[in-house]
Amino acid sequence: MLHRKLLLPIVLAHLSTLACAAGEPWSEDFVPPPGPYSWVQLDTGEWLKGDIIAMYDENLYFDSDHFDRLNLDLDDIQRIHGRGVFVITFQDGGAVNGQLQLHGQQLLVSHADGKLEFGRQQLVSITPAVERERDRWSGEVSAGLNARQGNTDISEFDVTGSIRRRTPATRMTLDYRGNSNVTDGERITDSHRITFAVDRFTGRRLYWRPISAQYYRDEVQNIAHQATVDSGLGFHLADSDRVNWELQSGVGGNYLSHVSVAPGDPDNELTPVATFGSDLYVDLTSWMEWEFLVSMTFLEKDAGRYQHHIINTLSTDLIGGIDLDVSLIWDRTENPQADEDNTIPEQDDYRLVVSFAYEF
Repeated sequence: MLHRKLLLPIVLAHLSTLACAAGEPWSEDFVPPPGPYSWVQLDTGEWLKGDIIAMYDENLYFDSDHFDRLNLDLDDIQRIHGRGVFVITFQDGGAVNGQLQLHGQQLLVSHADGKLEFGRQQLVSITPAVERERDRWSGEVSAGLNARQGNTDISEFDVTGSIRRRTPATRMTLDYRGNSNVTDGERITDSHRITFAVDRFTGRRLYWRPISAQYYRDEVQNIAHQATVDSGLGFHLADSDRVNWELQSGVGGNYLSHVSVAPGDPDNELTPVATFGSDLYVDLTSWMEWEFLVSMTFLEKDAGRYQHHIINTLSTDLIGGIDLDVSLIWDRTENPQADEDNTIPEQDDYRLVVSFAYEF
């Protein structure tokens, strides 16, 4: 009788454990139920329910039913059970439409003609066959303002804007930065920079930049208008859940006109140009990011010989999509053009900007 009393609780506890394991979404035996949602299992064993927005650059963009939009490193994903039809592209440039299943290193695509198996290392991108246009767009705007009146009157602003459209195969970026400072009625700085680029991805790391264009204006630097157009290649040097580092280079043409020039000097130049860029993004913590962006331009001597635009930013999450950004900006022209008074602008301009940014 005593043995029966001891045996009954043990059996009930064992049955309870099995029942919980079958129902808990973090157990190894969990099978995603039928329904409209996709399921993703992390390498920790945890499952997420929601919608697959896209996968590219070894990152899965996932709209979680509970956590909202997430950016997941593909290396942290063990299994994917996709719901609906997806377009899956591979390193050889081919593409397949069908239902998606990923388990470890095996990728299974089911479509009307049967099932196809691929290796995980062949995967380049995933996107829903019917993709929402709004999911392709993202952007950021920021503004910093400094005003002072009294013995010295200062009015200064710095405004930036960035918008991006991204698909698994292409990326379009449009950026603007403007800065103005008026002190005691005298304009100290007045610069405006607009950059535009289109990228086409041909593999996991290498991409082609068919066109990149930049417009720059800085009257204090004696630059009335400068337009650069080039074409080149880009490369993902590092791409992980904490570090993203891209390099770009290209060749093209540059047009430069001056506000004024010394007698006998040309007031505009049309020259060939070579460009080099580096975009480094590092997640220092879950709430702080470091950005180090470098843009270099190599020109003929009369057009300035060499220019760079370097932005070093520490961004801190505040609330919602609002960040506090502290940026150190360094602009340099190696051979600035003298104006009509034979005054040569300084080679270097430095700015420390504190601004609030909003991501959308």
